[in-house]
Amino acid sequence: MKSTIYKFLLLALVIPAVIPSCKKRDVIGPLEHNGTPPGAVSNGKVENLKGEARITYTLPDDEDLLYVKAIYEIRPGVTREVRASFYTNNMLVDGFKDSVATEVTLYAVNRSETVSAPYKITVHPLRPAYLSAFDSLKVMATFGGINIRTVNPDKKPLAIIVLLKDQFGRWTQTEAVYSQLKEINQSKRGMDTLKKSFAFYVRDQFQNQSDTLFADLSPLYETLIPKSGFSEYLLPGDLAVNAYGRQMRHLWDGLYNGWGTAICTYETITDTTNGAWFTFDMGTTAQLSRFTWWHYPDPRYFENASMKVYELWGTTNPNPNGSWVGWTKLVECRESKPSGLPYGQENSDDKAAGEAGSGWEIPISAPPVRYIRVRHKYNYSGFRQTLTGCEISIWGKPL
Repeated sequence: MKSTIYKFLLLALVIPAVIPSCKKRDVIGPLEHNGTPPGAVSNGKVENLKGEARITYTLPDDEDLLYVKAIYEIRPGVTREVRASFYTNNMLVDGFKDSVATEVTLYAVNRSETVSAPYKITVHPLRPAYLSAFDSLKVMATFGGINIRTVNPDKKPLAIIVLLKDQFGRWTQTEAVYSQLKEINQSKRGMDTLKKSFAFYVRDQFQNQSDTLFADLSPLYETLIPKSGFSEYLLPGDLAVNAYGRQMRHLWDGLYNGWGTAICTYETITDTTNGAWFTFDMGTTAQLSRFTWWHYPDPRYFENASMKVYELWGTTNPNPNGSWVGWTKLVECRESKPSGLPYGQENSDDKAAGEAGSGWEIPISAPPVRYIRVRHKYNYSGFRQTLTGCEISIWGKPL
Protein backbone atom coordinates (compact mmCIF):
# COMPACT_ATOMS: atom_id res chain seq x y z
CA MET A 1 0.00 0.00 0.00
CA LYS A 2 2.81 2.37 0.94
CA SER A 3 4.51 1.54 -2.39
CA THR A 4 1.33 2.52 -4.27
CA ILE A 5 1.20 5.86 -2.47
CA TYR A 6 4.82 6.56 -3.44
CA LYS A 7 3.98 5.85 -7.10
CA PHE A 8 1.11 8.34 -7.05
CA LEU A 9 3.30 10.99 -5.43
CA LEU A 10 6.01 10.44 -8.03
CA LEU A 11 3.47 10.71 -10.87
CA ALA A 12 2.10 13.96 -9.43
CA LEU A 13 5.58 15.45 -9.43
CA VAL A 14 6.44 14.29 -12.94
CA ILE A 15 3.27 15.54 -14.72
CA PRO A 16 3.77 19.29 -13.94
CA ALA A 17 7.37 18.98 -15.08
CA VAL A 18 6.28 17.50 -18.42
CA ILE A 19 3.42 19.91 -19.17
CA PRO A 20 5.57 23.05 -19.65
CA SER A 21 7.67 21.22 -22.20
CA CYS A 22 4.52 20.81 -24.35
CA LYS A 23 3.63 24.53 -24.20
CA LYS A 24 2.98 26.19 -27.60
CA ARG A 25 5.73 28.54 -28.77
CA ASP A 26 5.04 31.81 -30.61
CA VAL A 27 6.67 31.69 -34.02
CA ILE A 28 7.82 34.95 -35.57
CA GLY A 29 8.78 34.79 -39.20
CA PRO A 30 8.09 32.46 -42.13
CA LEU A 31 6.70 29.02 -41.34
CA GLU A 32 8.53 27.59 -44.34
CA HIS A 33 12.28 27.60 -44.98
CA ASN A 34 12.83 27.58 -48.71
CA GLY A 35 16.07 29.38 -49.35
CA THR A 36 15.85 29.01 -53.12
CA PRO A 37 14.91 32.40 -54.63
CA PRO A 38 11.87 32.46 -56.89
CA GLY A 39 12.21 33.54 -60.48
CA ALA A 40 12.05 37.25 -61.23
CA VAL A 41 9.02 39.00 -62.70
CA SER A 42 9.30 39.92 -66.38
CA ASN A 43 7.64 41.71 -69.31
CA GLY A 44 6.78 44.82 -67.30
CA LYS A 45 4.46 47.42 -68.84
CA VAL A 46 3.60 50.84 -67.41
CA GLU A 47 0.43 52.94 -67.45
CA ASN A 48 1.29 56.40 -66.13
CA LEU A 49 -1.43 58.11 -64.08
CA LYS A 50 -1.73 61.28 -61.98
CA GLY A 51 0.86 60.95 -59.24
CA GLU A 52 0.98 57.18 -59.68
CA ALA A 53 1.53 54.40 -62.20
CA ARG A 54 0.13 50.94 -62.78
CA ILE A 55 2.70 48.26 -63.57
CA THR A 56 1.63 45.03 -65.27
CA TYR A 57 4.04 42.10 -65.36
CA THR A 58 4.41 38.36 -65.90
CA LEU A 59 4.72 36.33 -62.71
CA PRO A 60 7.43 33.67 -62.38
CA ASP A 61 6.32 30.05 -62.64
CA ASP A 62 6.93 29.25 -58.98
CA GLU A 63 4.46 27.30 -56.81
CA ASP A 64 5.98 28.83 -53.65
CA LEU A 65 5.38 32.43 -54.80
CA LEU A 66 3.61 34.61 -52.19
CA TYR A 67 3.71 38.20 -53.44
CA VAL A 68 5.52 40.80 -55.53
CA LYS A 69 6.88 43.95 -53.94
CA ALA A 70 7.97 47.25 -55.46
CA ILE A 71 10.53 49.57 -53.87
CA TYR A 72 11.01 53.13 -55.09
CA GLU A 73 11.52 56.73 -53.99
CA ILE A 74 8.48 59.01 -53.92
CA ARG A 75 10.81 61.99 -53.37
CA PRO A 76 14.54 62.29 -52.64
CA GLY A 77 15.42 60.34 -49.51
CA VAL A 78 11.94 58.86 -48.96
CA THR A 79 11.41 55.22 -49.97
CA ARG A 80 8.05 53.52 -50.34
CA GLU A 81 7.20 49.82 -50.63
CA VAL A 82 4.05 48.45 -52.27
CA ARG A 83 3.00 44.79 -52.35
CA ALA A 84 0.66 42.78 -54.57
CA SER A 85 -0.36 39.16 -53.98
CA PHE A 86 0.35 36.33 -56.39
CA TYR A 87 -3.34 36.35 -57.36
CA THR A 88 -2.80 39.43 -59.54
CA ASN A 89 -0.29 40.42 -62.20
CA ASN A 90 -0.30 44.18 -61.61
CA MET A 91 0.18 46.77 -58.89
CA LEU A 92 -0.32 50.49 -58.34
CA VAL A 93 2.74 52.45 -57.27
CA ASP A 94 1.69 55.81 -55.86
CA GLY A 95 2.80 58.76 -53.76
CA PHE A 96 5.11 60.42 -56.30
CA LYS A 97 5.95 64.04 -55.52
CA ASP A 98 6.04 65.21 -59.12
CA SER A 99 5.93 64.15 -62.74
CA VAL A 100 9.49 62.84 -63.08
CA ALA A 101 10.97 59.61 -64.40
CA THR A 102 11.54 57.24 -61.48
CA GLU A 103 13.07 53.78 -61.33
CA VAL A 104 10.97 51.11 -59.60
CA THR A 105 12.50 47.80 -58.51
CA LEU A 106 10.24 44.74 -58.42
CA TYR A 107 10.96 41.57 -56.44
CA ALA A 108 9.11 38.26 -56.37
CA VAL A 109 8.94 36.86 -52.82
CA ASN A 110 8.20 33.27 -51.77
CA ARG A 111 6.59 31.96 -48.59
CA SER A 112 9.96 31.88 -46.85
CA GLU A 113 10.39 35.61 -47.56
CA THR A 114 13.21 34.78 -49.94
CA VAL A 115 13.40 37.43 -52.67
CA SER A 116 14.16 37.03 -56.34
CA ALA A 117 16.63 38.90 -58.44
CA PRO A 118 15.53 42.53 -58.99
CA TYR A 119 13.55 43.59 -62.02
CA LYS A 120 13.89 47.31 -62.76
CA ILE A 121 11.40 49.40 -64.68
CA THR A 122 10.96 53.16 -65.13
CA VAL A 123 7.69 54.99 -64.56
CA HIS A 124 6.88 58.62 -65.36
CA PRO A 125 3.71 59.55 -63.47
CA LEU A 126 1.58 62.47 -64.57
CA ARG A 127 1.25 65.63 -62.49
CA PRO A 128 -0.19 64.62 -59.08
CA ALA A 129 -3.51 65.87 -57.74
CA TYR A 130 -2.10 67.99 -54.92
CA LEU A 131 -0.03 70.08 -57.36
CA SER A 132 -3.01 70.57 -59.69
CA ALA A 133 -5.07 71.65 -56.67
CA PHE A 134 -2.38 74.19 -55.78
CA ASP A 135 -2.44 75.53 -59.35
CA SER A 136 -6.15 76.34 -58.98
CA LEU A 137 -5.99 77.50 -55.34
CA LYS A 138 -7.90 80.74 -54.69
CA VAL A 139 -8.04 82.57 -51.36
CA MET A 140 -9.96 85.70 -50.42
CA ALA A 141 -11.21 87.63 -47.42
CA THR A 142 -14.76 86.88 -46.39
CA PHE A 143 -17.06 87.67 -43.51
CA GLY A 144 -15.33 86.85 -40.25
CA GLY A 145 -12.35 85.17 -41.88
CA ILE A 146 -10.97 83.79 -45.13
CA ASN A 147 -12.38 81.67 -47.94
CA ILE A 148 -10.35 78.87 -49.57
CA ARG A 149 -11.29 77.30 -52.90
CA THR A 150 -9.78 74.85 -55.33
CA VAL A 151 -10.72 71.90 -57.53
CA ASN A 152 -9.88 68.24 -56.96
CA PRO A 153 -11.25 66.37 -60.02
CA ASP A 154 -10.00 62.94 -58.92
CA LYS A 155 -11.32 63.35 -55.35
CA LYS A 156 -7.97 62.60 -53.76
CA PRO A 157 -7.54 63.16 -50.00
CA LEU A 158 -5.93 66.59 -49.68
CA ALA A 159 -5.01 68.99 -46.91
CA ILE A 160 -4.76 72.75 -47.43
CA ILE A 161 -2.57 74.12 -44.65
CA VAL A 162 -3.05 77.71 -43.48
CA LEU A 163 -0.15 79.58 -41.85
CA LEU A 164 -0.33 82.97 -40.14
CA LYS A 165 2.59 85.33 -39.58
CA ASP A 166 2.80 86.69 -36.03
CA GLN A 167 4.16 90.03 -34.86
CA PHE A 168 7.69 88.60 -34.71
CA GLY A 169 7.59 87.42 -38.31
CA ARG A 170 7.19 83.74 -37.41
CA TRP A 171 4.85 81.49 -39.39
CA THR A 172 2.50 79.26 -37.40
CA GLN A 173 -0.13 76.82 -38.65
CA THR A 174 -3.55 78.06 -37.54
CA GLU A 175 -6.02 76.20 -39.75
CA ALA A 176 -6.27 73.27 -42.15
CA VAL A 177 -8.85 72.14 -44.69
CA TYR A 178 -9.15 68.37 -45.15
CA SER A 179 -11.25 67.22 -48.09
CA GLN A 180 -11.78 64.64 -50.82
CA LEU A 181 -14.48 66.68 -52.54
CA LYS A 182 -14.30 67.43 -56.25
CA GLU A 183 -14.81 71.13 -55.53
CA ILE A 184 -13.32 72.38 -52.26
CA ASN A 185 -14.89 75.55 -50.88
CA GLN A 186 -14.43 76.27 -47.18
CA SER A 187 -14.29 79.35 -44.99
CA LYS A 188 -12.32 79.70 -41.77
CA ARG A 189 -13.87 82.21 -39.39
CA GLY A 190 -13.56 83.72 -35.94
CA MET A 191 -11.09 86.42 -37.03
CA ASP A 192 -11.07 90.16 -36.45
CA THR A 193 -10.97 92.67 -39.30
CA LEU A 194 -7.27 93.59 -39.05
CA LYS A 195 -5.07 92.85 -42.07
CA LYS A 196 -3.13 89.62 -41.68
CA SER A 197 -0.36 87.87 -43.60
CA PHE A 198 -1.32 84.33 -44.60
CA ALA A 199 0.49 81.49 -46.35
CA PHE A 200 -1.15 78.44 -47.93
CA TYR A 201 0.15 75.15 -49.28
CA VAL A 202 -1.42 71.85 -50.35
CA ARG A 203 -0.34 68.50 -48.92
CA ASP A 204 -1.30 64.96 -49.95
CA GLN A 205 -1.60 61.78 -47.89
CA PHE A 206 2.06 60.94 -48.56
CA GLN A 207 3.24 64.22 -46.97
CA ASN A 208 4.20 65.72 -50.32
CA GLN A 209 3.89 69.51 -50.20
CA SER A 210 3.30 72.10 -52.88
CA ASP A 211 4.87 75.53 -53.15
CA THR A 212 3.43 78.27 -50.93
CA LEU A 213 0.86 80.92 -51.81
CA PHE A 214 1.19 84.16 -49.82
CA ALA A 215 -1.64 86.65 -49.32
CA ASP A 216 -2.38 89.67 -47.12
CA LEU A 217 -6.09 89.61 -46.27
CA SER A 218 -8.44 91.70 -44.13
CA PRO A 219 -11.47 89.67 -42.94
CA LEU A 220 -14.83 91.43 -43.20
CA TYR A 221 -16.96 92.24 -40.17
CA GLU A 222 -19.59 89.62 -39.33
CA THR A 223 -22.00 89.07 -36.46
CA LEU A 224 -25.02 86.93 -35.67
CA ILE A 225 -28.15 88.80 -36.75
CA PRO A 226 -30.13 89.29 -33.50
CA LYS A 227 -33.09 86.92 -33.42
CA SER A 228 -34.93 89.29 -31.10
CA GLY A 229 -35.91 91.26 -34.22
CA PHE A 230 -37.26 88.27 -36.16
CA SER A 231 -41.00 88.04 -36.79
CA GLU A 232 -43.38 86.19 -39.08
CA TYR A 233 -44.30 88.10 -42.25
CA LEU A 234 -47.16 86.21 -43.83
CA LEU A 235 -47.82 87.08 -47.48
CA PRO A 236 -50.42 85.76 -49.96
CA GLY A 237 -49.33 82.33 -51.21
CA ASP A 238 -47.12 81.62 -48.18
CA LEU A 239 -47.23 78.39 -46.24
CA ALA A 240 -48.63 78.60 -42.74
CA VAL A 241 -46.03 76.71 -40.73
CA ASN A 242 -48.43 76.08 -37.85
CA ALA A 243 -49.50 72.46 -38.24
CA TYR A 244 -50.08 70.58 -35.00
CA GLY A 245 -49.89 73.77 -32.96
CA ARG A 246 -46.41 74.78 -34.13
CA GLN A 247 -45.55 78.47 -34.61
CA MET A 248 -42.97 80.20 -36.82
CA ARG A 249 -41.41 81.80 -33.72
CA HIS A 250 -40.14 78.32 -32.81
CA LEU A 251 -37.68 78.76 -35.67
CA TRP A 252 -35.73 81.38 -33.70
CA ASP A 253 -36.38 80.44 -30.07
CA GLY A 254 -32.81 79.24 -29.50
CA LEU A 255 -33.89 75.61 -29.09
CA TYR A 256 -32.37 73.23 -31.60
CA ASN A 257 -33.99 69.86 -30.97
CA GLY A 258 -37.41 68.53 -30.09
CA TRP A 259 -40.96 68.61 -31.38
CA GLY A 260 -41.96 71.40 -29.02
CA THR A 261 -39.39 73.71 -30.62
CA ALA A 262 -40.04 72.85 -34.30
CA ILE A 263 -42.08 74.29 -37.13
CA CYS A 264 -44.27 72.08 -39.26
CA THR A 265 -46.58 72.45 -42.23
CA TYR A 266 -48.78 70.11 -44.18
CA GLU A 267 -50.73 71.79 -46.95
CA THR A 268 -51.95 71.00 -50.44
CA ILE A 269 -50.11 73.31 -52.82
CA THR A 270 -51.11 74.23 -56.35
CA ASP A 271 -47.75 75.64 -57.53
CA THR A 272 -45.94 72.38 -58.22
CA THR A 273 -43.19 74.17 -60.17
CA ASN A 274 -41.95 76.66 -57.60
CA GLY A 275 -42.53 74.51 -54.52
CA ALA A 276 -43.72 76.04 -51.26
CA TRP A 277 -42.37 78.88 -49.13
CA PHE A 278 -42.72 81.00 -46.02
CA THR A 279 -41.52 84.52 -45.21
CA PHE A 280 -40.17 86.32 -42.15
CA ASP A 281 -38.74 89.73 -41.27
CA MET A 282 -35.28 89.96 -39.66
CA GLY A 283 -36.11 93.42 -38.30
CA THR A 284 -32.92 94.91 -39.77
CA THR A 285 -31.29 95.26 -43.18
CA ALA A 286 -27.99 93.42 -43.47
CA GLN A 287 -25.38 92.18 -45.88
CA LEU A 288 -25.67 88.45 -45.21
CA SER A 289 -22.74 86.06 -45.17
CA ARG A 290 -24.12 82.64 -44.18
CA PHE A 291 -26.88 80.79 -42.39
CA THR A 292 -27.39 77.50 -40.58
CA TRP A 293 -30.56 75.41 -40.65
CA TRP A 294 -31.27 72.79 -37.98
CA HIS A 295 -33.49 69.91 -39.05
CA TYR A 296 -36.02 68.19 -36.84
CA PRO A 297 -35.06 64.54 -36.13
CA ASP A 298 -38.19 62.61 -37.12
CA PRO A 299 -37.10 60.29 -35.54
CA ARG A 300 -33.72 60.53 -37.31
CA TYR A 301 -32.11 63.39 -39.20
CA PHE A 302 -32.23 63.54 -43.01
CA GLU A 303 -35.58 61.82 -43.49
CA ASN A 304 -39.36 62.31 -43.65
CA ALA A 305 -40.32 66.02 -43.82
CA SER A 306 -36.78 67.41 -43.42
CA MET A 307 -36.02 69.68 -46.36
CA LYS A 308 -33.62 68.12 -48.84
CA VAL A 309 -33.57 70.80 -51.54
CA TYR A 310 -34.43 74.38 -50.62
CA GLU A 311 -33.45 77.98 -51.30
CA LEU A 312 -32.94 81.17 -49.31
CA TRP A 313 -34.27 84.37 -50.91
CA GLY A 314 -34.14 87.96 -49.72
CA THR A 315 -35.42 91.47 -50.40
CA THR A 316 -35.69 94.87 -48.76
CA ASN A 317 -39.12 95.63 -50.22
CA PRO A 318 -41.52 92.68 -50.50
CA ASN A 319 -44.59 93.13 -52.69
CA PRO A 320 -47.74 92.96 -50.51
CA ASN A 321 -49.40 90.72 -53.11
CA GLY A 322 -46.86 87.98 -52.36
CA SER A 323 -45.25 87.92 -55.82
CA TRP A 324 -41.59 87.11 -56.40
CA VAL A 325 -40.84 90.45 -58.06
CA GLY A 326 -37.90 92.10 -56.31
CA TRP A 327 -36.70 88.96 -54.56
CA THR A 328 -33.10 87.70 -55.01
CA LYS A 329 -32.05 84.08 -54.60
CA LEU A 330 -29.21 84.13 -52.09
CA VAL A 331 -28.28 80.44 -52.11
CA GLU A 332 -29.59 77.02 -53.18
CA CYS A 333 -29.16 74.23 -50.65
CA ARG A 334 -28.96 70.55 -51.54
CA GLU A 335 -28.69 68.32 -48.51
CA SER A 336 -27.00 64.92 -48.40
CA LYS A 337 -26.33 62.48 -45.59
CA PRO A 338 -22.64 62.38 -44.63
CA SER A 339 -22.75 58.59 -44.31
CA GLY A 340 -24.44 57.95 -47.66
CA LEU A 341 -26.54 55.27 -45.97
CA PRO A 342 -29.95 54.35 -47.43
CA TYR A 343 -33.08 56.21 -46.36
CA GLY A 344 -34.16 55.27 -42.85
CA GLN A 345 -30.64 54.40 -41.65
CA GLU A 346 -28.39 56.64 -39.58
CA ASN A 347 -24.90 56.45 -38.11
CA SER A 348 -22.91 58.66 -35.73
CA ASP A 349 -21.70 60.93 -38.56
CA ASP A 350 -25.28 61.65 -39.62
CA LYS A 351 -26.35 62.37 -36.06
CA ALA A 352 -23.38 64.67 -35.44
CA ALA A 353 -24.08 66.57 -38.67
CA GLY A 354 -27.76 66.91 -37.78
CA GLU A 355 -26.96 68.24 -34.33
CA ALA A 356 -24.43 70.72 -35.75
CA GLY A 357 -26.90 72.02 -38.35
CA SER A 358 -26.47 72.51 -42.08
CA GLY A 359 -24.35 75.58 -42.82
CA TRP A 360 -24.53 77.45 -46.13
CA GLU A 361 -22.41 80.27 -47.53
CA ILE A 362 -24.07 83.31 -49.11
CA PRO A 363 -22.02 84.87 -51.94
CA ILE A 364 -20.34 88.12 -51.02
CA SER A 365 -21.92 89.64 -54.15
CA ALA A 366 -25.46 89.16 -52.77
CA PRO A 367 -27.40 92.42 -52.14
CA PRO A 368 -28.39 93.60 -48.65
CA VAL A 369 -31.78 92.24 -47.52
CA ARG A 370 -34.21 92.46 -44.63
CA TYR A 371 -37.00 90.02 -45.50
CA ILE A 372 -36.22 86.32 -45.90
CA ARG A 373 -38.06 83.66 -47.85
CA VAL A 374 -37.31 79.97 -47.41
CA ARG A 375 -38.46 78.18 -50.54
CA HIS A 376 -38.91 74.45 -50.07
CA LYS A 377 -38.45 72.37 -53.24
CA TYR A 378 -38.89 68.87 -51.78
CA ASN A 379 -38.18 66.91 -48.62
CA TYR A 380 -36.52 63.54 -47.96
CA SER A 381 -39.82 61.78 -48.62
CA GLY A 382 -40.00 63.45 -52.04
CA PHE A 383 -42.93 65.76 -51.23
CA ARG A 384 -43.18 69.53 -51.63
CA GLN A 385 -46.03 70.36 -49.28
CA THR A 386 -44.56 69.07 -46.01
CA LEU A 387 -41.59 70.48 -44.14
CA THR A 388 -40.20 70.60 -40.63
CA GLY A 389 -37.35 72.50 -39.03
CA CYS A 390 -36.08 73.41 -35.58
CA GLU A 391 -33.97 76.56 -35.85
CA ILE A 392 -32.33 79.06 -38.19
CA SER A 393 -29.34 81.32 -37.49
CA ILE A 394 -28.17 84.03 -39.89
CA TRP A 395 -24.88 85.94 -39.92
CA GLY A 396 -23.81 89.09 -41.70
CA LYS A 397 -23.14 92.80 -41.35
CA PRO A 398 -26.12 94.91 -40.21
CA LEU A 399 -26.40 98.17 -42.17
